[in-house]
Amino acid sequence: MNWTPEEAVSYYKGQGAPSDQTALTELLREIQREHGGSIPAQLLPRTAELLGTKESFLRAVIRRIPSLRLSDSHLLELCAGPNCPKRRDLAGFVEKTWGKEPKGFTLRYVPCMRMCGKGPNIRWDGTVYNGADEALLRKLIEG
Repeated sequence: MNWTPEEAVSYYKGQGAPSDQTALTELLREIQREHGGSIPAQLLPRTAELLGTKESFLRAVIRRIPSLRLSDSHLLELCAGPNCPKRRDLAGFVEKTWGKEPKGFTLRYVPCMRMCGKGPNIRWDGTVYNGADEALLRKLIEG
């Protein structure tokens, strides 16, 4: 399907976006499909302008929907299972070092990864790392 951002936004605004979360999510999924599986970050300002919303709002929506991904960032998923006492330490380290809304990667907390005996567990761009620590996080995030 070849369409312009204006055409796509116009269609989904007719479906209720951005106030209707389902329509907004479908618009973002459509953009993601059209661009090979990730949403180009450079499209967000224009999309937000066309929707009459803020870019930060679109980024927040993308962060909260696991199937959506920005192309300019990596994805760090931290296990948030209730049986992992060390997970809070890692989460605190990430938020203290890079902030709650870091630049260069998307931070998500996911339910238990079911590898409690090997934890704390993280997933970086789809690859699971067991026994994660601050040094590993620095290596992955800072390259």
